[in-house]
Amino acid sequence: MATLPSLKTPTSKSSDENHPRLLYIEGDVALAHLFKQRMEREGFIVDLAFDGSEGMALLEQRPYDLVVLDAMLPGLSGLQILRQLAANKLHPPAIMVSAEENAALVIDAMHLGVADFVMKSEDAGHIQLLSTVIRHVLSQYRRFTEQEAIVEDLYGQNRKLALLNRATQIFTSTLDEEQIALQLVKSICEFTDAEGSSVWLLTQGQSGEELLECVAIFANGEYIEPRHVPLAPGEGIAGWAFAHRETVIVNDVLRDQRFSAASDDKLKFQTRTLLAAPMRAPERVLGVLELVNKRKGGFTEIDQTLSETLAASAAIAIENARYFQHLNRQAEELRLRNEELDAFAHTVAHDLKTPLSVIAGYADMLRENFEFLHPEEADLYLKQIVDNSMRMNHIIDSLLLLAGVRGTTNVEVEPVDMGMIVQEALSRIEFMSTARGAVIELPDQWPVALGYGPWLEEVWYNYVVNALKYGGDPPVLRLGYDFPEPAKVRFWVADNGPGVPEDPSFLFKPMLRMQTSERRKGYGLGLSIVKRIIEKLNGEVGAESLPEGGSRFYFILPAVV
Repeated sequence: MATLPSLKTPTSKSSDENHPRLLYIEGDVALAHLFKQRMEREGFIVDLAFDGSEGMALLEQRPYDLVVLDAMLPGLSGLQILRQLAANKLHPPAIMVSAEENAALVIDAMHLGVADFVMKSEDAGHIQLLSTVIRHVLSQYRRFTEQEAIVEDLYGQNRKLALLNRATQIFTSTLDEEQIALQLVKSICEFTDAEGSSVWLLTQGQSGEELLECVAIFANGEYIEPRHVPLAPGEGIAGWAFAHRETVIVNDVLRDQRFSAASDDKLKFQTRTLLAAPMRAPERVLGVLELVNKRKGGFTEIDQTLSETLAASAAIAIENARYFQHLNRQAEELRLRNEELDAFAHTVAHDLKTPLSVIAGYADMLRENFEFLHPEEADLYLKQIVDNSMRMNHIIDSLLLLAGVRGTTNVEVEPVDMGMIVQEALSRIEFMSTARGAVIELPDQWPVALGYGPWLEEVWYNYVVNALKYGGDPPVLRLGYDFPEPAKVRFWVADNGPGVPEDPSFLFKPMLRMQTSERRKGYGLGLSIVKRIIEKLNGEVGAESLPEGGSRFYFILPAVV
């Protein structure tokens, strides 16, 4: 017997195992009908063709479990038919019959993949032998295809395990959330032979509501920029899977009321089948992995298991990446706070030392020379002691305010009357502005912004004091506002001083101060307090030199629209 050809299982089933369908291509009509009668009594289904061309036409029209063909046929010969069959990997096994004992013919037929070769007999006795050979070839072919299917399945399982191992290694080797999502959508398409997949992660909307945002899409072998509208938990099939913490398989989306075609319309895509698996981290569900359009058939339980496994691995990797990023942010914040503490320690130690030295000096002179001092001179010494005590008190108040701002995690913002706040701040520096001969210009009205009144009074107070100290001589101050963006308002204090450096950000650090006369030396906490307050109110601070001269210090807050 010849060796069976290396064949694949036909894509469409020709018959059931109890009634195999045979094609007999035979030029002898009487012999062909004799074969048909014999084989149909044994349970076979038999089609007949009486020349090679007719036989090839039947083979193209429907699948067969086995072909029996004569070597010598009208039209196409048996070898010519075998050659055409060999070009098609899905052809059925074939048995050749011949009335000639021709070794070359047998060898040629074997090279073309014939399953067996039977010699004709004059009394048609070979038909009985054909019955036995056909059963043997079909049995052998079934075992062969079953073994090949097992090998193919093992190969597929090994490939999936290798891909799963590779994907897991990638998940654990990166702390980039985007890279994890991109690897997930690509890998799951390779595992399940799906046309596309997407990852939806839980996020918060502008009003604080929970939403599922699409962060990665892979379709037809390439990444696609996500352009989906966010889903609410429970919305669409992906939202349903997230809300119910269950994997969903839908192999006909048009019959499922949860399906929405909105994403298809945006991506010019047509979803037929869909699988949505929750992405489970140890303590919560982070989002949903969605697969669309399995290329062959519908999604299966095996696809579900693979999707859930990979989705869980990716969820843990994303959770680890977020935790690492959180630790990095905390470490960076701790580093900045330590720098601030060093700066505060340096500044406070330096600036408390100055008034303390003055107080100690004048107190010592009073103690040593009190009985010899003129009353006016004694009053001058006492005034210096009181003034420097007040200066120390103000430094301590500033430190307490800064500590309060730093210790507050959440502050309730509300619309504030900025005009009243500015007036309160100006009343606190009335004596200083009068002593400096300052001119302060104000707008007729102020816009309403979102903030916290007591803190904003300190911001205005520090900005105005800074302008009085470092502005022109005499200081000319303009307080005002503008709208850099539709939903934001910028408040500012402009002076007629020398301006600010090209990079003014260092001015808001407590350890540094403008180099100026001793008479107007500040204690380095005011602008750092401003920065801390405005950042707590979700705003921005800054400073700039003006084209006409002088500087402008500003802060930006959300406007009330």
